[in-house]
Amino acid sequence: MEVKEICPPVELGEGPYWCEEQSALYYVDITQGNVHRYFTKTNTRQTLHVEPTESGGSVSLVVPVKGRGNDFIVSIGRSLGLVNWPLDAPDHHITKAQILHTVDSASPSNRFNDGKCDPQGRLWAGTMGKGDDPDETQREKGSLFYLDSRNQLTHWITKVTISNGMAWSQDRKTFYYIDSLTYCLDTFDYEDDSGKISNRRLVIDFKKAGIPEMPDGMTIDVEGNLWVAFFFGSKVVCIEPGSGHVLREVRLPAQNITSVCWGDE
Repeated sequence: MEVKEICPPVELGEGPYWCEEQSALYYVDITQGNVHRYFTKTNTRQTLHVEPTESGGSVSLVVPVKGRGNDFIVSIGRSLGLVNWPLDAPDHHITKAQILHTVDSASPSNRFNDGKCDPQGRLWAGTMGKGDDPDETQREKGSLFYLDSRNQLTHWITKVTISNGMAWSQDRKTFYYIDSLTYCLDTFDYEDDSGKISNRRLVIDFKKAGIPEMPDGMTIDVEGNLWVAFFFGSKVVCIEPGSGHVLREVRLPAQNITSVCWGDE
């Protein structure tokens, strides 16, 4: 397997999303409040800066809105907002988001972290407590939510420390989830129509499995295996969720691997 650097360094990269229609990789630089897109066929890049809001200026996720052309949902601090980013926008464009929801009012130093859409197109996004270093993050201050097409926000999980990786099985019956500072990968029963999750249980305790680094973002492959990025770990690890066995490890020339997605040809 060849590892190739395709974009310049960022301060805290996250949230990779592959847009097949545009042959473009979208990702964010959380602490700088920037959204980036990289067009693989032309080897060109664009940056969008989202102005801070009263709930903060970190931007940790970007997802397109189906049927809305150039509209995207982004997180800004503790808020979810809508931005418009045309393909012909100038590079380093600056925009202000239309705020849809602001959460965690009792914990004003919280911020959104990882986010991803489920098979029905609902946006799942989680929050985390304040902390300049992961090990110093305020414990159990965050939550996990989902936003549906009617702009209704549902609160699912509480007492989360660093909400992170998410994935859904191909049969749409299972949801996988990582709260990073538990050092565990968990699974839930998932109801596709309603989005309801239940029956939380353990897939793997990484520390007990001999992996001491912090699990971060995650994706799933066509065989149902989970690929987990490790902050402080310089690697992505492939897990067979039925047994919790480690199948493969891919080393990367960077220390803090935050997430992973499939894309390109």
